[in-house]
Amino acid sequence: MQQPQAHGLASTLHALVDWTQARLSERESWDGITLIVLSFLVLMFSSLIVYIAWAGIAYGGWLTWQKGSWKRLTGRPDMGNLP
Repeated sequence: MQQPQAHGLASTLHALVDWTQARLSERESWDGITLIVLSFLVLMFSSLIVYIAWAGIAYGGWLTWQKGSWKRLTGRPDMGNLP
């Protein structure tokens, strides 16, 4: 008894590999892959950007609140200590 399913699967996989190789040789396919990957990254990291922005605001506020933070950031004396 022959195994037609195995032969069908092998020919299907071979056709899929041939199709993939043909698409990878086209510039439009690379443009499409790049667009898909970049869009996926934006969707994946968009929620993290909000938390990073809040952390930046909090750190900026903390630096502003601390005494001497201007001197540490710029190496110059505080603006309030100028004659």
